[in-house]
Amino acid sequence: MLYMKNITKSFNGAFEPVLKGIDLSIKAGEFCVIIGANGSGKSTLMKVISGEHAADSGEIRRNGGVAQVVQDVNKGTIPAMTLLENIALSCNQKPHFSFYKRHKSDAVRKIADLNIGLEQYVDHPLGTLSGGQRQMIATLMAINSGGKILLLDEHTSALDPKMQVKLMEYTVKSIDEQRLTTLMITHNMNDAVKYGDRLLMLNSGRIVEDIRGRDKVNLDARGLVALFHKYEDQNLLNGGGK
Repeated sequence: MLYMKNITKSFNGAFEPVLKGIDLSIKAGEFCVIIGANGSGKSTLMKVISGEHAADSGEIRRNGGVAQVVQDVNKGTIPAMTLLENIALSCNQKPHFSFYKRHKSDAVRKIADLNIGLEQYVDHPLGTLSGGQRQMIATLMAINSGGKILLLDEHTSALDPKMQVKLMEYTVKSIDEQRLTTLMITHNMNDAVKYGDRLLMLNSGRIVEDIRGRDKVNLDARGLVALFHKYEDQNLLNGGGK
């Protein structure tokens, strides 16, 4: 479903490459959680996968369309349009009368699945909702866009703890039902060990841990934090850590 070989990526003015020879193969339906310190290359990796950034070198193959949710909700939604119009666009359908007549009830049902009461605002401009509510809608739109590869870049970070739980429950349920191949960046160590069937840790532009199977099942947040700090301590000893 997703194959990357020796992917590198640099930016003008950067001291060193952001990605340093990434090798990664993800099977259809796998749910991979990605963690790493700020500057480790997580978001750049996502942008290379999505096609937003071109790799400097290496090979990448994707089998299926890519949908993504980023931290900046303005990149995934159109505030001046209604919830229904945004959902129509995410499904690659031009909003028109027949769409409203035939598909409004389906859109309402999808919004109701979020379990936060937004279905009553289906005809309201998206910009009238809170940032957290818009992030929920952005996630719904990405999941229902038809893309088989789903990229989630800290998609719960703007939400309060209660809403984070609701969005993760919806996300995991949808991934399972639609058999989406998923990569999710998170800084929440509890979420990192709880969700997904594979855990990737990035450090200084490289994948340094690829934990799956029984090792992933048996991993707890305390053990993951200790592993995380091991690499951070190595960076400091090597003169990094910036």
